[in-house]
Amino acid sequence: MKPQICLLGIQKFAKDKQVLKQLQEQLGDKFINPSEIIKPKMKPFCFLQFIDEDQKNNFVKLIEDNPELKLRIGEVHNENAFEKQLEKKIKQQKQNEEEVKQFQEKHQNRDVIERKDNELALQTAPLYQVKYEEQIEQKMAELKKVIKKLRNQFIQKNGKEYSPDWILDTNLIKLNEPITCDEQFRFNYRNKSEFTISYNSQKEVCVGFNVGSVQKNNDSVESPNTCPVTPAIAMEIANKFQTYLQSSKFQPFNRQNGSGVWRMLSVRKSDRTKQLLISVSINKDNLQQDEYAQVCDELITLFDTAYGEFSLQGLLLMHSNKLGQDLASSGDDTKILFGNSYYQEIILDKKINISYNAFSQNHTPQCDKLYQVIIDLCKNKKITKFLDLCAGSGTIGICVSDQIQDILAIEMNKSSCEDASENYKLNNLQNCQIICSKVEDVIKKVAQDLKSFEGKQQLMACLDPPRAGVLNNVIEAIRTCKGIDHIIYVSCSPPQVIDNLIQLCLPQSKKNKAPGFKLVNVTLVDMFPQTSHFEAVFYLERDYGILSELM
Repeated sequence: MKPQICLLGIQKFAKDKQVLKQLQEQLGDKFINPSEIIKPKMKPFCFLQFIDEDQKNNFVKLIEDNPELKLRIGEVHNENAFEKQLEKKIKQQKQNEEEVKQFQEKHQNRDVIERKDNELALQTAPLYQVKYEEQIEQKMAELKKVIKKLRNQFIQKNGKEYSPDWILDTNLIKLNEPITCDEQFRFNYRNKSEFTISYNSQKEVCVGFNVGSVQKNNDSVESPNTCPVTPAIAMEIANKFQTYLQSSKFQPFNRQNGSGVWRMLSVRKSDRTKQLLISVSINKDNLQQDEYAQVCDELITLFDTAYGEFSLQGLLLMHSNKLGQDLASSGDDTKILFGNSYYQEIILDKKINISYNAFSQNHTPQCDKLYQVIIDLCKNKKITKFLDLCAGSGTIGICVSDQIQDILAIEMNKSSCEDASENYKLNNLQNCQIICSKVEDVIKKVAQDLKSFEGKQQLMACLDPPRAGVLNNVIEAIRTCKGIDHIIYVSCSPPQVIDNLIQLCLPQSKKNKAPGFKLVNVTLVDMFPQTSHFEAVFYLERDYGILSELM
């Protein structure tokens, strides 16, 4: 039997190759390559086997001489442990090979290649080789890290002695069961697909996804046909457009020097209404007036066709001359070539018109579940007034409107406000209205107006901001607003909103002018299967029982 060791301190989610790669990076030229490595699933250790005792002893000394690696050698108590794990590994490899074969047969119309060689698939959906149950475990672990980081940063800002119990013992924060995705909706689920137009590695015009970096001058675009989360109809349209572009006399846009014309293709679709919305982005500065008219005519002809069970609701041509990947196209730069500038979606039985540039959750079935979490939080607290902050097109307020007496949305984007008003009319809602303004400018007056003269009302504020959260002055305005004792904070990137949550929760002090909130519970919603991203719903209540030492 070849000599073996057990290496402790390994990340639970790491795999064999990841452990080896990490060791190679950390040890450099001194690294001794084992003859075999076995990393048991979800365990903080791995087994290493070596050719002889000298190699093993040298490796052990290398680890012991590098305490900064935070790794240590454990004893192999069971002589057969390595062999048993090796049998499991071989069995798992065979099972994975069979799953790859089944996956390829199921998606053969997408020309799926073996997943281990599929760079684009791993870039767009890095967890699609991971069993779904393990994906959820990994995301829950990340959410727990967010809560732990929230605790540590809170204590750092406020001091441990004066921190509330729920911060000192985060077990007091209820971590609800994750809202998972049904099996039939775990692949090809995106209702919005954006494809870059450029050249692939063979220098051919391609409509697909970026690989590499513009800044490092090594970017290219590769076919989307192997992307596990992109729907078939979007890939079909991308392939059709690519064929057209390969014979076009105009070149793709160069994101470094601004030459060329073609920039991006966007396909939005609803599986419930079977509607499509297509938009093409170009740099029209490099076109003559007659050439621009020619492009418009050719696109209308190209996309005026049948799409099976789907129907095309609108075709738009957008303009941007910005360098890099930022389109920053405004409504003034958009031309409707055909139909409307929106398509219709159905969320929780509500009709929602979604404009070409409007934000919407990318996974409609999971969006139903996300909004149901919000509804249930309101029901449990018997909320009668609902403030939909950073409301966008008013979708959240519309979906909770059957359970809550009054909905008031606040949104600063004029176009989004117009969309929200139309969506209220579309659903015949009399209890919804929207104010076009910055939240911080009107929130206090709004809350005051909503107060009942007959008694205290239960007022819920729901905040669903962009990925990076909101500015401090917005949080301060919400925190110091009398009447708001309940907050639902929805985040698609929980690590980025920790500062917002801390600012809401710090105890009242000379600096923090109102009683803070406490984090009561958190719910993970898997809005992005096959990726490491997830949505989190944080529920907070006003905490009147604790003051800071700074008072």
